[in-house]
Parts: sequence; structure tokens; C-alpha cells
Amino acid sequence: MAGGDPHAVAAADLPRLRLPYVDGLITIDRVRRTPGSPVCPVPAGDPSAGHQVTRVEFVAADPGQAARTAVALVETADLTAVAVHARFAPVVSTALAVCFAGRLHDARTARGLASRVVVADHRPELAGAAAGTAVSAAASGSLVRLPHIVAVHHRPDGERGPQGGPKGSAGVTDRVVWEIMSAAQYRAWLGGLLGPAGDALERHLGGLLALAGLVRARWAQVPRHDEVLQALRGGPLTIGAVYRHPGLLLAVAAALGDREA
Repeated sequence: MAGGDPHAVAAADLPRLRLPYVDGLITIDRVRRTPGSPVCPVPAGDPSAGHQVTRVEFVAADPGQAARTAVALVETADLTAVAVHARFAPVVSTALAVCFAGRLHDARTARGLASRVVVADHRPELAGAAAGTAVSAAASGSLVRLPHIVAVHHRPDGERGPQGGPKGSAGVTDRVVWEIMSAAQYRAWLGGLLGPAGDALERHLGGLLALAGLVRARWAQVPRHDEVLQALRGGPLTIGAVYRHPGLLLAVAAALGDREA
């Protein structure tokens, strides 16, 4: 789960998880193996000394408090990340959330942002929080949920993709992984951007997923095609791009959603 674009994941890189049918938290702790380490110790001179390993554990939690507990736990326990897990979540959604959390941690660290990450394998219900609204969240001390678009690349020959993501597009599925932030983390992530108003982002999430696939396929019939390509600067559609160009990209997503309906 190290390096590369966190928004592009090879299906073969997803972890294999065996979880009980219980709501809870998945803790993700990346540690370095050393002779004196209380976790994953090695004998002096062992060639694996200094290598990192990722410990993943499950803790049952009340779903009504899971998001707030996860945000507190990732800091107090000094964890790499925590994934909020719903017992009804598909296995692939949970595996993707765990993988994406580690990738996102690395990307945030490289940018000098707060790197303790909390994600969810389902749309989390946050009491008193408006999705993607920093002002209201900051005023109430609430949490903010943010949907990330993640491209899962499938390789029909079963070949394992590189750590930085797959080479080529032998079939891609766009999925959503939810991130849960405190108001302070959200303001830092925004970096001064205003972003979309209210719940517009979530209302047009289906259209954004459709747009992500069309952009990757370089489909010329995308509404406002040239403007979209210019806004994305040749890159993929990410939620960060939507926050930089909310008027344009949400209008296109709305058009695509209406067309599909």
C-alpha cells in the first residue's frame, strides 16, 4: 500500500480480509521491523530489519459512534489509518477502503498535510454533519464526509499490478471510498477553496462516476468536452478537481445523470 496515485488501484493489490459479520473498525498500523521493537521484532542482523509491515486488526464498534471513535482512535493510538466497517459492506468495498487508506496516508504525508486517515467502506451517517460543508462543520465541531472516486483496474491475466498502480486499462471499475475528516482537517485539505455548495457533490455522485469513466476513455461526446479536459489538465477526474471546478464539473455530472435516467 505504498506510493503512487491513491486514486488508481490494481484489483490484485487489494488485501484479502476475513472479517466477522459485525459493525466495527479496522485499524491499519504500518510499523518498521527492528530488533528493539515491541511489534514485529527481529533478531539483530536479520535482513528484514528496517522493513515495514502493515498490521490490520478488527475491533467491534457501535455503528452510531463508529466514525467519531475512529477519528479519535487514529490519533490517540498513533495509527496509520482506520477504516469504519459496516457488516453489510461488500468484501471488495472493505478491501478497497483499507488499501486506499494506506495510499492516501502516503499521499498526504508527501504533501505535508495531516496524514492520519479515516475512511469508510460505506456512506457514513454523521450526526449533525452536512456532507462536504466546512463552515457548518467548523461551527458545530462536527465531522465531514468526503467521497473519493477510485479507479480499480482489473487485469484479466491475473498479473499483479505495480505498487504505484496498474499499467494499462484492461477493464476499470470506478468506485467510491468515503473519507471522514474533522473540520480542521477538512479546512486544511481545502487549502482555501470553497468547493461545491451544500450536498451538491453527493447529489451528482452517479454522474461524476460516469464522467470519470468517459474522461479516462477519452470519449469525445462528454458535455463541454474541451472545458472539462482543460480543467483536468489531462489527468483523471478526482474529487479534488471537482472542488477546484465545481460549477463546470457538477453541471456536466448533472447532465450525464439526467441522460442516464
